[in-house]
Amino acid sequence: MANFQLGEIPEGFAYNENGGIIHYRYALLLAIPQPNQTGVWGDAYLSFGSSWVDVRLKVTMHNGTTWLPATDWDINQADGRHAKKLPKGIQKIAVGRVKKNGADVADNNPVGWLLEYI
Repeated sequence: MANFQLGEIPEGFAYNENGGIIHYRYALLLAIPQPNQTGVWGDAYLSFGSSWVDVRLKVTMHNGTTWLPATDWDINQADGRHAKKLPKGIQKIAVGRVKKNGADVADNNPVGWLLEYI
C-alpha cells in the first residue's frame, strides 16, 4: 500500500543565483524514513509541482553519514509534477528556492512537494 505526505515549499529565496545561501529560514528540511529497506519501507519518490511561474529548487540529501552534493531541480509550471526516485538510505532532505538570476523576484508562487513510499 502506498503512503504519502505533502506540503509546500516556504516563500522566499534560500539561495542566490550563484548557489550561495541567503538564509536557511527560507528552506525546508524533511526528516524521512529511509527508503528501499526490504520489508520495512519500499521505494520512495520525491515530487514537486509549481503554478504560474517556473521555479528552481536546490535539493540536498543526507544519507545518515554525510550530505550528498546539492542539485538544482527546475520545476516548469506548464509540465506535470517533477518526480525522482530517492536513493537507498536517505534520511534527510533540504530544499530551498534558488534565484535563477539577479532579476528573479518570483519567490512566493505556490510550489508543492509530495513524498511517496510505494
